[in-house]
Amino acid sequence: MQKKLLTLLLLTPLSISTVNAEDLFTVYTFSQENDLTLQAAKEAQLATREAKPQANAQFLPTVNAAATQSSNAIQSAGSNNSPAQSLHYHQSAYGLTLSQPIFYYKEWVQYAKANSLIKQANATYAAAEQDLIVRTTQRYFNVLKAIDSLKFAKANRLAFAKFLEQTEQRFKVGLIAITDVQIAKAQHDSAHAEEIAAENFVADQKEQLQEMTGQPIQTFSSLRDTLALKTPDPIEIEKWVTTALAQNFGLQAARAQVEATHTDIKLSQGNHLPAFSVNGSINRATATPMSTKNTNSAIGLQVSLPIFSGGSISSKTRQAMHTYQHAQKQMGVLHRQVESNTRQSYRGVLTQISQITALKQAIVSNASALKATLAAFDVGTRTIADVLTAQSNLIHAEQKYANARYDYILHSIKLKEAAGTLSPEDIQHINQWLTQ
Repeated sequence: MQKKLLTLLLLTPLSISTVNAEDLFTVYTFSQENDLTLQAAKEAQLATREAKPQANAQFLPTVNAAATQSSNAIQSAGSNNSPAQSLHYHQSAYGLTLSQPIFYYKEWVQYAKANSLIKQANATYAAAEQDLIVRTTQRYFNVLKAIDSLKFAKANRLAFAKFLEQTEQRFKVGLIAITDVQIAKAQHDSAHAEEIAAENFVADQKEQLQEMTGQPIQTFSSLRDTLALKTPDPIEIEKWVTTALAQNFGLQAARAQVEATHTDIKLSQGNHLPAFSVNGSINRATATPMSTKNTNSAIGLQVSLPIFSGGSISSKTRQAMHTYQHAQKQMGVLHRQVESNTRQSYRGVLTQISQITALKQAIVSNASALKATLAAFDVGTRTIADVLTAQSNLIHAEQKYANARYDYILHSIKLKEAAGTLSPEDIQHINQWLTQ
């Protein structure tokens, strides 16, 4: 009986079905095409890029055309010899005006601001692309974790069902007390409830992945049994931090935002300066029935100097300074976060490598403990509660081992994201670790 029971209990991790399975890179391709968060980031980038042609337009002349046409009727009084008459006058006028700024201080500042905004938008979109890689990998592996949890829960429930059957048989022949049967039934019922919850959790994780892919994914590639565990390269943590502070896209976007807010100070200060422009116009008017035609043209230099505006210019300058200081402080917060996240992800990779090794040994140890507990239970030195606990410990060790392998990969890509070096090639590399 003991040998037959061990055949069921000493389970190896169950693999995920890979018949026509979608691998990680395929799912990532779906996400690239359908993820609305990435699409929104792209539209924001394209909208911001329009700041450049708008800034260029300020250096070019503006030309406006205008035309008017009117018709008037004058009623003359009649006399004994002549009746009343109506005289109709038609007037038309059209003209062109041209204005060309010749003092470009504010225009150059606005041009510099446009460049900063575009730098910010490009960095923000690059960060969104990297975030898509992380989110896709994380949600894909969340599904794999959930499927593993369901398989482990089902294996646990089946093992407890077998235990329950064995204890009921032993109780019938008087070898054990009813208490053992009740304990086995309670554990079986709890395992059944966990299996039901695990089934729902799988559906939830698939739903979250579908939010990104825009289509349901039914089958998944599983992680290979053999996983090459590599420490971060370079091995020095401070080199990763230095790279992250230089290349992290979120930090690059924050620096560009600081530049843009600094130009706002110059723009506000520029409102105190005079504005110079060359203005020209040509107008032509005609009138009938006199058939008169008039043409007027003018060209001149226009200078406008703000003298007093109720203090609004000074107030806007102070406001721009505070906004600039706010952006600097936000960049400082992000600087610290990037530094901290990089170190945490680096340590996370090393921690997961150690945990995977330890948990793999824990599976062997728990399997041996279960075998010993079963032997002791058969001779009456251990209780059914001890056997059930040993069985649960083995299943939990297998589940922790599986989760640690997924977490190792996630920490690895988060480290590259923090350093600004994450790319689709990393998805292809991870994809090689999956069953095809």
